Amino acid sequence: MAERSKREVRVIAGFLKGTRLRYPPGRAIRPTMQQTKAAVFDSIAGSVPGAVFLDLFAGAGGVGIEAVSRGAGFAHFVENDHEAVRLLRENLKACGLGRDRVSVHPVSVFDFLANANIRRIRPDIVYADPFYGGEDSAMLLAFLGSLRYPMKCLIILEHSKDLILDENLPLERTKIRRFGGTWVSHFLPAGGGER
Repeated sequence: MAERSKREVRVIAGFLKGTRLRYPPGRAIRPTMQQTKAAVFDSIAGSVPGAVFLDLFAGAGGVGIEAVSRGAGFAHFVENDHEAVRLLRENLKACGLGRDRVSVHPVSVFDFLANANIRRIRPDIVYADPFYGGEDSAMLLAFLGSLRYPMKCLIILEHSKDLILDENLPLERTKIRRFGGTWVSHFLPAGGGER
């Protein structure tokens, strides 16, 4: 694949500010828009330092790398597309991020979540950017809602306007924002998570 055909985005803030990250061409793996990423991280700035950050549908890692750059204590990346995982590993290496700061899980998001990994890694922030489709996002949200989280685990979901929330969802939406055709919702576990 030619170098020019790769998409590049940059880390926006933190100790890796300005670092270029590579993405595969095409629409199957798309980076989170810079405007969306900046607004999301500005809105959670006080929660990121020291946090365990879980990046679901990580693509080539732009969101999780941004979290580490802004002070997250550790980031887990879950992605099962082989080309995206290859570029994710390249991006982590280019950023100088090793196993003491990051972990790559090259499996499907649903397999990762089904294997009790949430309880093992105990994330403070979960970021999910699935390929848009109201049904897929709703199914992911229902699955995320069925899991047990640490107290105050923040779940951030990028989705289309078509997302329909199940009224029995054990997650409370605390914020919703629109960026062009992208919507970003913040959720907390109902009742504040595990006690």
